Amino acid sequence: MTNESAFDVLLGAVGRAMASVRSAGGLAVLTTLFGLGLGVAVALLWPSQYTSSASFIAQGTSPTLIPGALQNLAATVGLGSAKDFSPQFYADLLSSRPVLLNVIGKRYTIRDEVTPLTYIDIEGFASQDSDRAREGALQDLQRHISARADVRTNVISVSVQARSPQLSHALLVSLIGALDSINIGFRQEQSRDLRQFFEGRVADARAGLDSAEQDLRRFLERNRIIQGSPALQFEQERLQRVVELKRAVYTTVVQQHEEARIQEARNVPILTILAPPSLPVKRSSPPRRFIVAVFTLLGLFAIPLMSVSRLTWRRFLNASTPRST
Repeated sequence: MTNESAFDVLLGAVGRAMASVRSAGGLAVLTTLFGLGLGVAVALLWPSQYTSSASFIAQGTSPTLIPGALQNLAATVGLGSAKDFSPQFYADLLSSRPVLLNVIGKRYTIRDEVTPLTYIDIEGFASQDSDRAREGALQDLQRHISARADVRTNVISVSVQARSPQLSHALLVSLIGALDSINIGFRQEQSRDLRQFFEGRVADARAGLDSAEQDLRRFLERNRIIQGSPALQFEQERLQRVVELKRAVYTTVVQQHEEARIQEARNVPILTILAPPSLPVKRSSPPRRFIVAVFTLLGLFAIPLMSVSRLTWRRFLNASTPRST
């Protein structure tokens, strides 16, 4: 006995289902109409969603402010280099708690609403206590955010889905703004750490320079005439080299301290927007035609499916019942 192929089995099942539909007659028409009506109802009652999209590039940090001579020393306190963040970091940060808290805390004007509302009010979480409302809004907004990073081009693409075009657009604008603000805060904090590090180094370098100059001054006061004494000339040159080295270190540290202060005070956006947030003109979900088609097909094949299920169940019972010899 040869085994039937999967295609033959499927073709036979479809043929039996169509035969059951034809034999059902008017009942099949009723179930089809019922499925059609149910599909239309579900498609209409399912809230519409609109998606706003944007893409941007996060500019890299400037080269480290710490010169090579001081990098080893700075590394001991965790300031070895000005670390940059990968594009995937920014993609993950878009749906992080600090960014989302900034977004749900703002007020938005949607449709014909006169009074701006927060995301908590718009999505109906305001009826709960403040903590639960905030957490519910955070989780809901997080589910409606999609972000990905292209490792080849470093382009970060983000989209936000909401119940109205204006809301999805406003949420995405707020989301990118919050990300940029938090990112600037990260960079300023890093520069502040550098500035504090260099403040201590400036004081140390100044003290070292003062000490070297004092040693040279005392030597010159004690030895007004050094011609004819190779030992005194050698000592004077050595002390002068120490002073010059200390002065060079002090000058370098002061310059780096000033650069760190300038970097800390910078408040320049570091996100380059390639495609600004779009205002959706068409809904992105639900797929209403697909929903209606699925429910209609379910109604059409409801009777055959029930017949096949009943037949399969009987065969299972007969196979599991032990036969008497």
